[in-house]
Amino acid sequence: MFSGEKSKADVITDGYKVVEPLALHPEYQERDKRLAQLNVQNIEGCLLFPTLASGIEERVREDIPLLTDILWAFNRWLQEEWTFNTADRMFSAPIFSLADIDEALAMLDWAIERGCRVIDLRSAPVLTATGFTSPGKPEFDPFWARCEEAGVLVGVHAGPVSYTKYTGDWTGNFEYHAFSRSAFEHIALHGRAISDFFTAMVCDGALSRHPNLNVVSVENGGDWIPSLVDKMKIYYHRYPGSFPEDPIEAFERCVWVSPFWEDDITDIARYLPVERILAGSDYPHAEGLSEPTDFLKALTDFNEADTRLIMRDNLRQLLTRG
Repeated sequence: MFSGEKSKADVITDGYKVVEPLALHPEYQERDKRLAQLNVQNIEGCLLFPTLASGIEERVREDIPLLTDILWAFNRWLQEEWTFNTADRMFSAPIFSLADIDEALAMLDWAIERGCRVIDLRSAPVLTATGFTSPGKPEFDPFWARCEEAGVLVGVHAGPVSYTKYTGDWTGNFEYHAFSRSAFEHIALHGRAISDFFTAMVCDGALSRHPNLNVVSVENGGDWIPSLVDKMKIYYHRYPGSFPEDPIEAFERCVWVSPFWEDDITDIARYLPVERILAGSDYPHAEGLSEPTDFLKALTDFNEADTRLIMRDNLRQLLTRG
């Protein structure tokens, strides 16, 4: 369905709703069995992100103390059950929010002390005690500086982000619903959250003030990149004084992207250096690959050296930077 080969109706007819019992897949929930599965699948190393836990902030964002307590609880559980670094092969990402910068910094130091190499942050404006603001604003610089100093990867992972203030004006529906968007919302919001996040980080200067910050887009696909890069080029040409530096240089220096296998990765590589593209699988999500190395099938237009970068070396180099 996601590659355009079948419609949703065709996929459902083919048995999409037949779900395997979780008990058949202990590697989804048990660290040691997941590590053993990497050997079976010929995976040297990987980043691991949570699933529905990524929606915590959107659900309780107006109660910052509650949000903070939940994130501390989740991250402590994650560290105890999975650890943040298993055998230098599996790197699990604790979830962060910038709503309370002091708590975020304390949590970050705690995680770094326990081997954290990658964190999970959502692509959304930050709702602080004083209202919404951009994650690229200087008030969050201490957090970005600490990530930069420690070589922690900032994983900007897909998750619920409400755009009802915008879509409601068009549809009349101001109720947020993450998994049942209308056709208008699918088209209007596709790639918007992740594009807005990086636009904010570039235009508000966070990537310029922290030139060694490493940010990884995860589960957002990559088909939003050409449009974003084109707009950056156009508006930097028109209004260069409005940017802290060339936005393309900032984007290419600090940002890595894991596209979906069904994206036109050849086209993406025209807008983003191949050194910034990472193979990934979101299985058992619908757009994932049950065998991660099948990502190779999407790279037929790449030579052997570039294929190796995408499939292995880019992430390996990222993980050894710190």
